[in-house]
Amino acid sequence: MTTDATSTPDRPRRRDAEANRTRILQAAHTLLITEPNASMDGLAQAAGVVRRTLYAHFPTRDALITGLGDKAAADILDALSHTGREALEPAVALADFSLTIWTAGDQYRLLISLAESEYGTDRLRDLLAPIRAQGFDLLARARDTGRFATHLPLPVLSNALQSLTLSLLRSVNDDLWTDSGDSAARAILIAAGLPGADATAAIEQAKLIRT
Repeated sequence: MTTDATSTPDRPRRRDAEANRTRILQAAHTLLITEPNASMDGLAQAAGVVRRTLYAHFPTRDALITGLGDKAAADILDALSHTGREALEPAVALADFSLTIWTAGDQYRLLISLAESEYGTDRLRDLLAPIRAQGFDLLARARDTGRFATHLPLPVLSNALQSLTLSLLRSVNDDLWTDSGDSAARAILIAAGLPGADATAAIEQAKLIRT
């Protein structure tokens, strides 16, 4: 008698394995934001699995850290892909970009925590390169409108704004403040060279688009 493929014993085992992997990643994400040097034992305990299960999915700590970093960067890019900013007025597009970055703050805060431990700033820079490229293009469009100051060369300004964004997010890690994203976006737009009143108006327009 043949056995239906959907009822084979392997299928529940695969579902259990996938559930365990998801549980491990979620627990590691939460724990490593506040404890970037947490041990593999601590990560297994947080995920509610035994060490053998953890190592079956991630043979080394570096494999787990790399997997988390790659997923975090991919999630940020996915969040950024949900709005067609090329159709927006440049200041509004840049405001939406900044607000979206803030909504993906948990992913950024994880990357910051990892970079401050063994992950390294070079790996963080590489992961953020596609995101930085999007921001650079938006800045270039904004400059073309004549509404933004030209106080810094564009590549320098782009790097400075990314550093400012990371610093603002790190302040959340350090319990220095909380923000819905409005204040952070306003800081970014003003630093980019847009007058304060115009920055506030652009953020309000971007929020209307996002609702």
